[in-house]
Amino acid sequence: MSDSARIVIIGGGVGGASVAYHLTLRGERDVVLLERDELTSGSTFHSAGLVGQLRSDPTLTRMNQYSVELYRTLDAGWTECGGLKLASTPERMAEIRRQIGWARTFGLPLEEISVAAAVELFPLMDPSGVVGAAYLPTDGQVDPSMLCYALAARAREGGARLRTRTRVLG
Repeated sequence: MSDSARIVIIGGGVGGASVAYHLTLRGERDVVLLERDELTSGSTFHSAGLVGQLRSDPTLTRMNQYSVELYRTLDAGWTECGGLKLASTPERMAEIRRQIGWARTFGLPLEEISVAAAVELFPLMDPSGVVGAAYLPTDGQVDPSMLCYALAARAREGGARLRTRTRVLG
């Protein structure tokens, strides 16, 4: 292994693989990703992979929207199953209605639905005490390990070098 690189990324989870991939998209070729064990062996392995797009911060919302667009192009187990927001108080329902307005500014199709419609979407839920709901059909779930491997493959295709079983000591 070369003992130098213009860019060194430490950590072979989704974060590191994504950084490596996106750097190669920007034309960087002297990129090395180092992982002390195998790809996905850290916190990526434990992630549920839930992807909700709407956040209170505009930058995070746009980043999550971009992520969904990217996941649709990867072989990463993406399932666009939608996401439910449930309210158990009128105050929480008012907050969800504000979120619906916020979602519209980003072009996200978050819509208010009835409790009965929420039960149809998720029959295992107990509707007791639920006063309202909203549904975002473009939210979903991705397999974190598959995502990491797909991003790593794209990083390699772009010229990045990935080294597993490589501890960083200094």
